[in-house]
Amino acid sequence: MENKICEKCKSGFQVDENDHIFYDRTKVPVPKNCPTCRQQQRMLFRNFKTLYKRPSDKSGKMIVSMYNSDALFPVWDSPEWWADDWDPMDYGLELDLSKQFLKQLYELKNKVPHFAIMNTKSENCEYSNMTMASKNCYLIFGCVEDENCDYGHIIWNSKDCLDNLYLYKCELCYESIDCVMSNKLFYSQECESCVDSIGLYDCRDCVNCIGSVGLRHKSYCIFNEQVSKEEYQKFLEKYPLNNEASILYILGKREELRKKLPARSVFGSHNNNVSGDHIYGARNVLQSFDIKNGGENSRYCYTVRKPIDCFDNSFSSDNESCYQLLTGSNNNNVISVHLTMNSSYTYYSEFCFNSPNCFGCISLRNKQYCILNKQYTKEEYERLLPQIIENMTSTGDWGNFFPIWMSPFDYNESIANEYMPLEKSDALAQGFTWRDDIPSTKGQENCQYKDLPKDPNDYNDEDLLSKILKCEACDKNYRFISREIAFYKRMKLALPSKCFNCRHQTRMNNRNPRILNEATCASCGNITLTTYPKEKHKIYKIYCEDCYEREIN
Repeated sequence: MENKICEKCKSGFQVDENDHIFYDRTKVPVPKNCPTCRQQQRMLFRNFKTLYKRPSDKSGKMIVSMYNSDALFPVWDSPEWWADDWDPMDYGLELDLSKQFLKQLYELKNKVPHFAIMNTKSENCEYSNMTMASKNCYLIFGCVEDENCDYGHIIWNSKDCLDNLYLYKCELCYESIDCVMSNKLFYSQECESCVDSIGLYDCRDCVNCIGSVGLRHKSYCIFNEQVSKEEYQKFLEKYPLNNEASILYILGKREELRKKLPARSVFGSHNNNVSGDHIYGARNVLQSFDIKNGGENSRYCYTVRKPIDCFDNSFSSDNESCYQLLTGSNNNNVISVHLTMNSSYTYYSEFCFNSPNCFGCISLRNKQYCILNKQYTKEEYERLLPQIIENMTSTGDWGNFFPIWMSPFDYNESIANEYMPLEKSDALAQGFTWRDDIPSTKGQENCQYKDLPKDPNDYNDEDLLSKILKCEACDKNYRFISREIAFYKRMKLALPSKCFNCRHQTRMNNRNPRILNEATCASCGNITLTTYPKEKHKIYKIYCEDCYEREIN
């Protein structure tokens, strides 16, 4: 075991034998920064939901883009970028081994057109970003195989859901966080296979339950008490969901229960030798978070599906033997790539698809043996490859993700600020940049929230689509869309009094941070790892996994 001090945040971190085996096999140096700072650096290159209206640099038409008009590179509408009437190889640069390689890559990066938003194999999702194989989604960010979903972050394989965070295989869910395989589940968190329920926390296979915690295979329970079907219906009549006071009452009673009942230290299931939170079906996956659909022999992975022998991966799926990967799928043996798919032995490249054996390339499709978007023979490429690595090693760049000065986003534009929020002064002190003109409008409201209809039967497009409201939290303007209005009416919900960004931030605040710390199990007294911050260890009775399973099941 090697103890190291992070060069960036000065915190201690450890590198063990398995880390060394991976770094030796991948032929990269041991990292000088801790896993948290490495994750932060990757996330700086990802902007999910800060969207701009700007002209396409190709056609001039107004488009929705994750890049502001002051981006240093050309930005094209996504269909224009995917068209066959241009060739990224036309922008290729001659390699100069006497210069820092990343400076040359940065020059190339600022010449090659970028797509405005990442929206592949999707239909009618123009206002969503990082969207794959989805249909009719609006303001969903990290949207994979969804349909008719609105307002959310990391929504996968779901349908007809609105205002959620980290949802997987769900339908008709609202204001729920970290829920899987559930239907018509509202205001709930950490639930699995629950139906027609409200305000649940850490429940499994429950139907028609309200404000309950830690239930398994139950129906018609209110605040963990068994009730009759008639009592259940009377409760809903007394506390209708279109009344904000009803929601506050239900969630308040739920919080009282949470403080009394065992709290699970971390969430996940069907695992063998894992550490982290929200890990499912994995083996030997350590210090990782939000791992769906399995994975094995991986570390420091975040929002990843099925990583195999991967270290330092973020927002990606089905990759093998990859290091320092931000957003990609079906890759193997890639190092420091961003938004690259179906590629292998590709290094320091962005937006490359089906392009194996490429180094320092941007926006390539169906290419191989390319350096800085210039074609080489297999023999030439293999001769130059070790020389480029030597160049990057001498400058301290090899094995690290792209440096922060290469990011096109300011800190508060990027997703880093959602998972690791900083004040402007702190961000600047750490060497990040900051943008003061994030898009928003104020003062254009034409209606007050108190004047909106309170009875869901009165909701209709004719009255509501023209309304411009002022968020009660940030004073910024927001409005409704037709599918949203229909959802509130169908589910008999209150119209929201806050804008999407504030609703999203509230959900983010309700998640534990991606930091493991030690806690004393309230049952057996042994030390366990948890994502609950230390200030909450006295609020909740945190149990280790073994004690929790014995107590709850």
